[in-house]
Amino acid sequence: MKHAGAAPTFFEPTAIELPRPGRLVVAQRAARSAGALAGHLAPYAAGRLLRRGDRTLARALRRACEDLGATYVKFGQAVASSPAVLPAAIAEEFRSCLDQGPPVPWSEVRRAVEVGLGRPLESAFSEFERRPVAAASIAVVHRARLKDGSQVAVKVLRPGIGAVVAADLDLIEPFFRLLARQGIGEAGNAVAYVVGLRRQIAEELDLRNEVRTMAHFRGLFERFGLTRLVIPHVHEELCSERVLVMEYIEGGPIDDAVLANEYGIDPAPLVRELLRAWVVTALGAGVFHADIHAGNLFLMPDGRLAMLDWGIVARLDPATKGLFRALVETCVGREEAWDVVADHMIQSQGAFLQEGFGASRAEVKELTRMYMEPVLTKPLKEVSMAAIFMSPEQARAVNHGEPPPKRNLREKWQVNRTLAKALRKAMAAGHFEQEMQRQTFLAGKQLIYLERYGRMYTPDEALLGDREFLLAALEV
Repeated sequence: MKHAGAAPTFFEPTAIELPRPGRLVVAQRAARSAGALAGHLAPYAAGRLLRRGDRTLARALRRACEDLGATYVKFGQAVASSPAVLPAAIAEEFRSCLDQGPPVPWSEVRRAVEVGLGRPLESAFSEFERRPVAAASIAVVHRARLKDGSQVAVKVLRPGIGAVVAADLDLIEPFFRLLARQGIGEAGNAVAYVVGLRRQIAEELDLRNEVRTMAHFRGLFERFGLTRLVIPHVHEELCSERVLVMEYIEGGPIDDAVLANEYGIDPAPLVRELLRAWVVTALGAGVFHADIHAGNLFLMPDGRLAMLDWGIVARLDPATKGLFRALVETCVGREEAWDVVADHMIQSQGAFLQEGFGASRAEVKELTRMYMEPVLTKPLKEVSMAAIFMSPEQARAVNHGEPPPKRNLREKWQVNRTLAKALRKAMAAGHFEQEMQRQTFLAGKQLIYLERYGRMYTPDEALLGDREFLLAALEV
């Protein structure tokens, strides 16, 4: 593995603070949300009552998300990218949320480009397609051609997207916190997602952050010899706060096995390279691409893998980087590293694990090992990454083959009350606002994406099973 010298320090991105929406704006968004949900769910409910039609609940919810756009499409993207967590048919239903949202009016696209350029659009582009080639939650992408003949992708932020997202989050976050206080464990994961999303969107609202991120990672990939991975070339002179102009990449999603066959590509080496990039950039530079869903990973006709959309990047603080390094060390047989992992978990989740559940340090160590050891070291076909977001009993059943205990109603109620108490303590202590919590949540999402590609192309290999590579990476 190629590397030389210390890794350059990652810049601190500019964050545009999300506006604080007024009560009227929130009320209008609430009314629209309720109307969209009712409008799309009513036909589903009617069909169920009348026992006719094939309109599924997933389809109704997906259409509601696309109708509402913005934050709801973000949730749809999370569903589409999680076939390991949710039934595959549901994840597939939401796949259009990755890049098939509503277009931005052409007049708005032109205005944003021209404001950024400071001159007419035609002065920089010989062609500019009005219909977007991709339209996601925060931005749309149009294909264009520069005066020199180069084909480019032009990413343009949706107008007013910050205010819409802020209103949505002000509606959604209290609802999930209320559910968490009632002991609904999945709501705790939802709170973590929403809290992280608020900060993430604030950084995505300035596309100059993405320009700098791509340049930074291009240097890291060169330093670590990751030649199979491609980051599109950026035309920085044409970029601005709301517009990013980059090389247009021909290809299709990494999980399109039919396309891989048409290209004559074996994706297995690309999946291994992707995993290595994730490990070495996190260990060496403390950063990694934190949104590697299939819509952002393109198989190229020449056999390389393009990594797109660098708006979401994890920047590991020293404690989180230490936790990540310790987990890698456990995978090469360093038994003492589990003690380091336990210390980090207590530091970041003490209010939840120790105060909420009364867990001792030894119990935290055993619990963390139960969650992490199988998903990192067993062949991918034998485990589920989704277990890291499950309760301990569910995780033991999924990855250890231990059947969950049978409980009567009173025992189930007691378990629910204990979880509710732990979640309330965690929220009161600001657990979900901690940087380590955000970064580990982002890392968990990437593990689920990596599992999907690994199950498709390298099912007999463990996620972190290449001991020789890991030993070299630990020396970075």
